[in-house]
Amino acid sequence: MSVPDDITVTMIKEEIKKGLYSFSLKPTGDYNYKESVKYMYCSDINKAAQNIYLAPNAITTDMHAHDLYKNAKKSLETDTKLNKNAKICQTEMPIAGEFCSFSEKGESVGRGNSSGTEYERLLSLITTLTPLKPCLQYIQGAGNGRVCFNVCFLPDLRLDIMIDFIKLFKRMRVQKLTSDLLVGKVNCKIKGKGKNAKQTFKPQRPYIFRGNFPNPPRSSALGSISLLGAFGEMTKEEETSELARRVVKSLENTPIYEIQYGSSNVFTFNHYVIRLASDGNLRSIVDSLYWCILYNKGRRDSSNSIDYEKFDLFSSRFLQLFTHPAFLDFLSFRAEYPTEIELLLKTYFENMEKIDSEIVHSARELGKWLNYVAFLAATKEKDKEKNNDEFFKLKAKILVELESSVFSAKTGDALIAQTVTRAGRLSNLDAPEAAALFMEKTCSGDLKLDQAKNLLIAFSRLKNKKEIPSTIPVTNQDDSEEENYSDL
Repeated sequence: MSVPDDITVTMIKEEIKKGLYSFSLKPTGDYNYKESVKYMYCSDINKAAQNIYLAPNAITTDMHAHDLYKNAKKSLETDTKLNKNAKICQTEMPIAGEFCSFSEKGESVGRGNSSGTEYERLLSLITTLTPLKPCLQYIQGAGNGRVCFNVCFLPDLRLDIMIDFIKLFKRMRVQKLTSDLLVGKVNCKIKGKGKNAKQTFKPQRPYIFRGNFPNPPRSSALGSISLLGAFGEMTKEEETSELARRVVKSLENTPIYEIQYGSSNVFTFNHYVIRLASDGNLRSIVDSLYWCILYNKGRRDSSNSIDYEKFDLFSSRFLQLFTHPAFLDFLSFRAEYPTEIELLLKTYFENMEKIDSEIVHSARELGKWLNYVAFLAATKEKDKEKNNDEFFKLKAKILVELESSVFSAKTGDALIAQTVTRAGRLSNLDAPEAAALFMEKTCSGDLKLDQAKNLLIAFSRLKNKKEIPSTIPVTNQDDSEEENYSDL
């Protein structure tokens, strides 16, 4: 890589300094006997025991953070020529190979660092350290098996569009990021009993670990799609709408690298997902996915976090790929969806399955009726003593029975007869007139049986707007259900 004439060592070192200023996060004051504490960026070495945490923008691990810090400091103190040959270690470039030493004859591979120039090495350091890139801390597993690692997202764009990407990200951080992201909860534990009881206070990592961009995901598995949603929200702002639309459009089918220390993944966004983002609709869809409720697990809590982690992964994969296999994987998780998911389902069926919009709308009406039937049937069975969680279990049981009728149908007319008859007996209601087109096309075979099944199952899972809020499970959006950064 050649060095541009207008780039100097001084300029590069200045950017490395800025990265080191944001190397860690630490509490700003006393947190004892408080519910929360504010954090600030600092240039200290991370020491979790002292509540100084490695910032999510430093793409390394707690174990290797010291080496990254040392190499960055050394680079600031050393005079060098940018075109000089250099070895680039994994600490400086997270995806650099560790076994990159080859014999002259190419017969053997030895342990050694990648080769490059000082210019490339220093640029890698800047990218690894800078807070001016989308990043978050990814959490996998639960309990003693839980692991976390810093992740960033870098699109493979040509230089002029990449400048727009960085410009928009900087503008978004300045305009939309709130100081709340630098606040962390404080855990209180009591050791001992009676007079010997002693309170200890431990600050959790601040909310910016969920993501350093507006409206970060409550689940790190949804991080990449949440970032696209955040960019889409900027299209609504008068000052940035043109820039945001240009950036969002440039991300269509563009390779985007999800980089962590030692590995990386590559993904792209489908045209129709990009359109959802451009229209400013993606953010509400992504937020709603977090509040889906798995039929056999109930609401999210610490006991079912693994199951919901899998659901989040497949939801994110569906939104990224937007293909038929990805949709089937998403559908395989039996769950009730918030009403905001309707737009996502319609977009998929109309554009990817190429089903006429009138048929999709008609299927939506029949699916809505089935969900309402399950609601009515569960209401009849619900005892006064049963709480909202028990009500949801009753409703979920009925929805599963209706889905089983759909799955077992061998023909289109059998699908309609079995499902509508079963729902009619449960509710003493007739199917809505608006569902006639879907039923007609399904019975005649004009609509493929598999498509008819998927339409009906997907739309029957959308929570019905007719449900009375006081009688249905209420999604309480508190932090107890979100990814927990304590004890990491």
